[in-house]
Amino acid sequence: MMFNDAAFFSDFAVQATLNGVSVRGIFDHPASLAMGMVSGENPSFLVASSVSVSRGQALLVNARSYQVVAVEPDGTGMTRLQLEEAFAP
Repeated sequence: MMFNDAAFFSDFAVQATLNGVSVRGIFDHPASLAMGMVSGENPSFLVASSVSVSRGQALLVNARSYQVVAVEPDGTGMTRLQLEEAFAP
């Protein structure tokens, strides 16, 4: 069964730029508490599988730059992009 992304994305998605192309997706940037301190977990971006994406591409979301380190299609029409924050040299 394919996921109907139209309704889901209209309510929860944010606008982002993937390798210079405008896309909508669900941005998730979890944080966990470790020994009383906030430590970051790898963020992810959920997009429709129809979005053309590959490892190493740049994603700009919420005024922050990330690099796609993994592309994980789930077989339902959605693909999770595992991200790593891109730091300027």
